[in-house]
Amino acid sequence: MNTTKSICLRLFAAVFALSLVAAACGDDDDDEQPATDATETPSEPAATGDAEPTDDEPAEPADDAEPADDMAEPADDEPSEPAEPADVGEITVGVLVPLTGELGEFGKIVADAIEFGVDEINAAGGTRCGTIRTVVADTGGDAETGIREATNMIESEGAVAVMGPTSGVMVALVDLAHREEVVIMSPYAGTINLNELGGNFVYRTVSSDLGDGAASGLWLSSRGYESVSFLIQNEESTISPAEVARAEVLEAGIEITDFIVYNPGQPSYQAELTTVLANNPDAIFLAGGQESGVTVIKEAVAGGFEGEWLFTADLAVPEIFDAVGAELINDKAFVEFADADPSLPEFISFEERYDKAGDPFAPNSFDMITLVALSLEAADSCDGAGINSTIRGVAHSDGTKVSTFAEGRDILASGGTINYEGASGPLVFDESGTVSGAYTIQQAINGEWVNVEFYPASTFDG
Repeated sequence: MNTTKSICLRLFAAVFALSLVAAACGDDDDDEQPATDATETPSEPAATGDAEPTDDEPAEPADDAEPADDMAEPADDEPSEPAEPADVGEITVGVLVPLTGELGEFGKIVADAIEFGVDEINAAGGTRCGTIRTVVADTGGDAETGIREATNMIESEGAVAVMGPTSGVMVALVDLAHREEVVIMSPYAGTINLNELGGNFVYRTVSSDLGDGAASGLWLSSRGYESVSFLIQNEESTISPAEVARAEVLEAGIEITDFIVYNPGQPSYQAELTTVLANNPDAIFLAGGQESGVTVIKEAVAGGFEGEWLFTADLAVPEIFDAVGAELINDKAFVEFADADPSLPEFISFEERYDKAGDPFAPNSFDMITLVALSLEAADSCDGAGINSTIRGVAHSDGTKVSTFAEGRDILASGGTINYEGASGPLVFDESGTVSGAYTIQQAINGEWVNVEFYPASTFDG
């Protein structure tokens, strides 16, 4: 009985094993069948919107599956499409200014005015390319630092424009602007070198130093001086206007007792002043920075100078009174700088909105960022090349006059053309990317700079 039972058990095990094999074979067939159906059944490709695939191209339905899904669900996609233009993110602009060094006070003025403009633009909804983001860097007035920081702004931050470089830095950036096709703009770089180098990707919302020099020379010639001494800091932004002013003074028949170029950063300028004071000039034309200028003024007065002064724009800041001592320059010192016409409605409007509108170059700085934003609105691309292609037309055309970004944006959006009238005055770029300008003479009175003369741009026409 045990033998019979054993045989039966073995037969049962064999039958059971065969049934497992059959089941496994059946499962393999079931796994393969859907793959065959996916290729051959017409209803599957139809769902993807594609023609019937062939066996030789099995990957095509999979590649086309994503577009097909998008087409199959239009209701989900349609609401997001109108919002897409408004959700374009940010566009970057570099603010490259001297926050330290001889021109540090001007750098702060420029950076603040640009930020005010950015706030207005973004509050109005931003540009079609996105809201404006600024990246700020301090050059200290050094050209090599400026090149390094500008390169970083462009290559790492994606800046489409770089604003605020001083004369020496601006000249050093011309090649970079052309190579990278990024717009470089300045509100105070008056160097005459840009008269030849500017005009393509390189612009300024201030006139050339030829104008500053002419205004300085006109003022010096009108004061009745018989002799003037020139003390000039050895930098691009000071030498250019001094050379023009010297020519104007000589033409007026005034004696120039000295024309001394000195290096900044010295602890004392006694050597230079010994020569100047020995000639006893009626006035000293000081084209110096904010640090060296303070030293020169103090030492000259200590050395017995009692005549008048004419400073260039670098010293047109209220801080000079604390640094020098108001009693040393009150009533005797004057300063010349490019300025907005305070009678223009565009400046009056700007002054009502911005409490620092009267700071030197603040209107010019505001105009820079507004011009860039409007140029982006008018351009076909959101990059430096786009700005460069439209900025002249935005600044000067037969279109509707506007003085704010919001006004210009709305007209451009409706297909119109605009003529931006700046807070600093009309912005008609010549071949060198330079505008004509007006100039103010201020006098030191009771520890403040007070306007005493204004030369409109028409003064120097022709």
